[in-house]
Amino acid sequence: MKSKQSPDTLFDALALGYETMRKELAWNPFTHIEAAFDGVDLRGMEILDAGCGTGECTRWFAEQGASPIGIDISGEMCFHAAERSENIMYLQHDLRDPLPFASSRFDAVVALGCLEYIADIRATVEEFYRTTKPGGMFLGCFERFGDDCPGKNARQVVFFDEWMRYRQSRTMIESMFAQRYRHVDIEPVAGFLIEETGETTQYWRVIAKDAMGMAE
Repeated sequence: MKSKQSPDTLFDALALGYETMRKELAWNPFTHIEAAFDGVDLRGMEILDAGCGTGECTRWFAEQGASPIGIDISGEMCFHAAERSENIMYLQHDLRDPLPFASSRFDAVVALGCLEYIADIRATVEEFYRTTKPGGMFLGCFERFGDDCPGKNARQVVFFDEWMRYRQSRTMIESMFAQRYRHVDIEPVAGFLIEETGETTQYWRVIAKDAMGMAE
């Protein structure tokens, strides 16, 4: 039996109205996609959309001529994504487990709105790197802590009274990416609105380019 505290139960429950909800909570993943891929010719690129939700971003990548694959811990999210898409593969997969893809498979890995639910984030990031081609890129958002954040400097915060979100320091982010990509940009950005408190979560947005490759 699935634990109620597992993220799949949360996002299964949110799947049907997710796209409307994320707009109401002022969460716009396309802002980050535009920042990372501005001027990039996406045609023919193989892209992993990790934590794809109902596939909004996955579909956008396909519309630009890329070949995306969407994965999400929520089977309901994947179901609704597939309903809205043609010729796009969606897989239910827990990012806490090794990725079911060969090494050096993707030109880019995108992970938005999902990484804060993973306790052992270093292992997940290592899997993203393993499956990225040499010269490829990563885009992701990691929830941060600080005096300007909900929950201040707590490294873990409870969400909806039952689910845990895990937050990272800039030092932790740098340690995961600096030795893996030749160009790493880390920027503090706003996350999503917490309706109960009126506060907005805060993220580190990471745009890492020119992956060195597993053999280097």
